[in-house]
Amino acid sequence: MKRRPWSLRNRLIVLLAGLAFIAWGASSVWLYRTAEKQAGELFDAALIEAANAVFAAVAHEGLGKDDDFEFEPEEHAHVERLVYQLLDRRGRIVYFSPGAPREALAAAGARGFSERVADGVAYRVYTLRALNERAAIHVGQRLSDRAALVRTMVLQLLLPGVVVVLLLALGVWFIVRRVTLPVISFSQAIDARAPADSGPVVVDNLPQELQPVGRAVNGLLERVEIALVREKTLTADAAHELRTPLAALRAQAQVALRSREDAERSEALQALIGGVDRATRLVETVLTLARLDAGSIDRATLPVVSLRSMAGEVVAGLGAAARARGLQLEMNVPEIALRADSDSLPVALRNVCDNAIRHATSRVQLEACVAARGIVITVRDDGPGMTAEQQSRAFDRFYRGTSDSAGAGLGLALVKRVIELHGGSVRFSAGLNGRGLGVEIVLPDAAVNP
Repeated sequence: MKRRPWSLRNRLIVLLAGLAFIAWGASSVWLYRTAEKQAGELFDAALIEAANAVFAAVAHEGLGKDDDFEFEPEEHAHVERLVYQLLDRRGRIVYFSPGAPREALAAAGARGFSERVADGVAYRVYTLRALNERAAIHVGQRLSDRAALVRTMVLQLLLPGVVVVLLLALGVWFIVRRVTLPVISFSQAIDARAPADSGPVVVDNLPQELQPVGRAVNGLLERVEIALVREKTLTADAAHELRTPLAALRAQAQVALRSREDAERSEALQALIGGVDRATRLVETVLTLARLDAGSIDRATLPVVSLRSMAGEVVAGLGAAARARGLQLEMNVPEIALRADSDSLPVALRNVCDNAIRHATSRVQLEACVAARGIVITVRDDGPGMTAEQQSRAFDRFYRGTSDSAGAGLGLALVKRVIELHGGSVRFSAGLNGRGLGVEIVLPDAAVNP
């Protein structure tokens, strides 16, 4: 089952809103505990003040001068928040406030704060005794009333917080959508592009943090455009170049069919085979270029090879061609270890050397060294060389310097592509004996220290 992709926008909204709710919940718990503690201290202070007020009233009225005194309590219909009891020295309740229980609010001899159940109701009680122990005052408050007052107070404090958190969550939703809108618009603009449209995407509307992403996308589109142009050019040029050898093959086949003599027929068939070989080489070169264009080389993972051994194999493979033209093929390559693709780099060296052999007069020289700018490989010949205009176009695909050239004009283009994949460069240099042409290959990061 394919996993559904997650949304950055929704995740930001949920995380930020969730963080706000968690912060509100933690602050609510802290607020409740703090309010409960402070409210308890205020309620206790009220009990103390009420006890002292009642004691002051009793003392003012002179009720404590006689041992025996009684009061007639007055009943009220409403329930008082604070209730009190006045006790004589024998512990008898001589007066109590409306709503106070008939049972003593505190134990005999109690002083200060205590909690007690009287008439089935739990009270928080403060007891104040006269210095001469002739009277005592109990002031109490129901624990349920205290808890209800705390809840009411905390609720009144928390309700604005709920509204603030809801508004904050709504603001997070709005802000996240606004912030991510350029990203959504950017992706929609890319998705809406036609298959043939590989032009750059406008990145000016993207935020600063996402502009590198936009530039990377434009870089990718540019590379795709270059690859498509190369593919189209390669296909069109290959089709054009194949017409000539195919026409020649047809002509030689017709000659062979009309031939009545064995010698003429054999010559036509030999020419036919040569044309097939040239067409085969052209197709192989085109396929090699297509593979190199589509691929890439991770130079950090390339194997370590010997340049001397690689060059020796190339020279050995071209020795017969050089001897057939009466050329001296020289190699001056020391033992150099380098990181290189063991398949494509020999092809590049072979193409450079083969091109030099086809144009040299007497000598072709292959040499290499390690310089400050990297590994330098040079192939020189003493042939007619190239004009400046020819050199400027020599690495173009299907370019032939002369109309009678036997090649397809892909050799140097293939060399350039191989060296580019290795992170190097290739250019023309001086030939041998003040004439001819040299091809210089530089691989800056290929050398491996022994």
